[in-house]
Amino acid sequence: MNRESRQAVIPGQGRRPAGQTASRCEGFEAQCRRRGIRVTPQRLAVYRALVGDRTHPTAEVVHARLRRGMSSLSLATVYRILESFEAEGLVRRVSTTGSVARFDGNPSRHQHLVCRICGRLTDCEEGALSRIRLPRSRFGGFMAEEIDIRIVGTCQ
Repeated sequence: MNRESRQAVIPGQGRRPAGQTASRCEGFEAQCRRRGIRVTPQRLAVYRALVGDRTHPTAEVVHARLRRGMSSLSLATVYRILESFEAEGLVRRVSTTGSVARFDGNPSRHQHLVCRICGRLTDCEEGALSRIRLPRSRFGGFMAEEIDIRIVGTCQ
């Protein structure tokens, strides 16, 4: 297992409290209905697994958790659901120090702390960084769409 596929879980920091998860799921369902996105049991289960986990899980981790209760759910379906959520702005794909895709159920503007040793990924809200605006100019034919800030270092 490489360090990117490991996901460090610190006691009390891996799982989100049930009340917060339920509240986010209610908001998710309402947002999907407003946008005309069907809320299927599979989509809701994937979203619930994602927002209930503060470690920014990979699709593989989400799939492993859900397989116990949804044996017919394939890894390819989990990937398709997460990619559709990302395209709709409902979740974010998070940059890491490697190539493994991890997902964040919090699409609001915030940063991430990334440990280059253990791969731990933690939300961070630094006001000054959140206020950085996209440049309006193009960069030699490149048009910026978003700013994704990650702060890389090592856990203490």
